[in-house]
Amino acid sequence: MALATCAALCCALFVILIKVKVVDKAARAPGLMILLGAGASLIYGAPVLDGVFGGVLGGRHLSSEWTAAGAEALLAALAFAAATQFRISRLAVVCPAAFRLTIGGAPLFFAVCALAAYILTPQLNLAAALLAAAALTLNGAAFDRRSVALAPAPATIKAAVRLESAAILALGAPFAFMLEAFATAAPQDMPSVTPLYEAARALLAGFALGGSLGLGAAYLGNALKKREKTPLTRTALAALAGLAAFALAPLVGAHAAIAAVAAGLLWGEQSKAQTIARARMRHLIERCATPAAYLAFGALLAPRVFQADLLSVIFALAAVTIMRAGPRLVTLRKTTLPREAQAFLAWYGGAPGAASALFLISLFDAPNIVAQDAVLTVGALAVAFGVLAARLTSRPLLKVLLKETALARKRAMFSAG
Repeated sequence: MALATCAALCCALFVILIKVKVVDKAARAPGLMILLGAGASLIYGAPVLDGVFGGVLGGRHLSSEWTAAGAEALLAALAFAAATQFRISRLAVVCPAAFRLTIGGAPLFFAVCALAAYILTPQLNLAAALLAAAALTLNGAAFDRRSVALAPAPATIKAAVRLESAAILALGAPFAFMLEAFATAAPQDMPSVTPLYEAARALLAGFALGGSLGLGAAYLGNALKKREKTPLTRTALAALAGLAAFALAPLVGAHAAIAAVAAGLLWGEQSKAQTIARARMRHLIERCATPAAYLAFGALLAPRVFQADLLSVIFALAAVTIMRAGPRLVTLRKTTLPREAQAFLAWYGGAPGAASALFLISLFDAPNIVAQDAVLTVGALAVAFGVLAARLTSRPLLKVLLKETALARKRAMFSAG
């Protein structure tokens, strides 16, 4: 019930905010949204969960169920939009760099991050360390992606920036939800594998439901567009399929967010929609979802930064610097990209962002997760540091890339002459 209501509220909010220009500015200012959320939590005395809005509503608290449901609805929207951006069967051909970062860089980062979390933070056992690493792998999107798209950067760089974050989020979300089940303690008198079994069943049902709806929307959109007998566009049908998958999933025992992701993946694979139409749909969803994600993160998780110990701080700093850029750079070494492009992509993407924040908030309604408090604290530190590091360095790094690219072109022209 809470999940369906939150989905309806998110849709209504999307319709209201879709043409509001200030939303664009909020989407490009994640640090400001986090500060606003943190300020609100301090004003209303709500560092975590049930204290949210308590000072205003006279003791009425925002329950963990509604908090988690709202975060899951927003995460489903972001993951669905990401899934519609690419064809899985064509990703390696269209953008080899994005393909390598998805199948090589992201798993390598996950493994290094999980090992470091397990070693550096004694509060986390192996299952909790894996869950924290999975949350940080869901980078969501680079909020400065638009600056790259509008800059005179090489087309290969623009494609990699656009596709790698989308592929990592869409393909990594099911993996993260499975690790959530792995880190969940079984109910009393039940086998220890019960949460994992239930999660696998829900994920499979979600893939079946969402995949069938996405596939149907793709075929219908292609047929209607070819005959030109309807004003409905392919992207409108895709959005309807994703929304239907999310809304119908609880009725059949499926995972709602995964159903939305599956609808996006199958639609993205079979639809003949142009790249610009796919990118426009993603932009419309992200411009409404990401400000809300960072605002909620600031209100609910940012105060945890002041509760962390030194080892957690060291891990979070390493996770958004060395452990993030190192695996990505190693993965890109075998590509044909110039060294300056490899360095740019290694540092530019992969930072935990809106999707990581929403996934962490969705864990609020899962009290049986082992070391839940430690996972949330470590994740909050990494997201906060990741936003700060990306904001401070992405644009200067883009300027260096453009300068080096221009020099390379001049050298090539000189050599050819």
